[in-house]
Amino acid sequence: MPEGSVAPPVAAGTTITEAVLDAARAGAARRGARPALIDPARKLGSGAFADEVTAAADGLRRHGVRPGDVGAVHVAGVCDLARAVHAVSAAGAVPALLPPGAAAGEVAALMNASGARFLLTGVDTAGRSLAAAERSYVRQVFAFGDVPGTTPFGRLLEPGPAVGAPPAPDPLRDTALRLCAPSEDVTHADRLADLYRLGGALGLGGGDVLVLCGADVPALTWIGLTDLCVTQGATLVGVPAPGPRDLLEAIVDHRATVAVVTPAKLRAIAFDHGRVPVPCVRLLVTGAPSAEAARACRARHGWTVSLLC
Repeated sequence: MPEGSVAPPVAAGTTITEAVLDAARAGAARRGARPALIDPARKLGSGAFADEVTAAADGLRRHGVRPGDVGAVHVAGVCDLARAVHAVSAAGAVPALLPPGAAAGEVAALMNASGARFLLTGVDTAGRSLAAAERSYVRQVFAFGDVPGTTPFGRLLEPGPAVGAPPAPDPLRDTALRLCAPSEDVTHADRLADLYRLGGALGLGGGDVLVLCGADVPALTWIGLTDLCVTQGATLVGVPAPGPRDLLEAIVDHRATVAVVTPAKLRAIAFDHGRVPVPCVRLLVTGAPSAEAARACRARHGWTVSLLC
């Protein structure tokens, strides 16, 4: 394990959310003011992340969320993704990930197929989310940001009457995450195994900055990389816009050490005519990379290229 990394604790019966929150709290003192998650409009430290998830889980239960309920998550940013998924999980419910770019009709169909009874959305996705919710079985909508007709996520963080903790799930059998496209239920044990697999393959440490556009990877990889950065003390920078120039600018602006790219983005970055003043970036490609583009990245930028496994 890289020096300075924070290993997620493993214990019999541990859920993915317990592991991530425990590691976030343990790493908060080491990180200082360094953020764990960055979106264009928000930065979130690991300690604040753990506190908000815990408070929001209590708030969800006060608003009627019950163990086993399914909560649809339709967001575009990494800060919202991490808080939504783990708050729903900590409340004893099942988060169901919807594709951020899906149209309202698809969102409605996926909500119904997943059995969602409540929804967490964001400013960027709310127009489609709310239109879809009207054609679904969703009863409550919670939103990050100012979205009329919804319950603000901030309200979930407000102190309120004590609520009983949900029953402890069975990590080997109970669903930790419901994937909607394609449809699949993933257990806590599966999510933990995926977290450790990614950790061993990527070798992220406390000084790393990973840049990623969530639309470039499957939903399970998106949340897996988010959890990995929180647990390992690295920083994840989310890039909502899909263009290669947006990704390259984020690499430069945040002095990234690692970035996830599609084969098309790899080629665009390799032959970019602008000066790239960031040395030693590792590019993790989501599919088979062009040998020509990989050679150009090494020769022109000094960046290494490998497959994201």
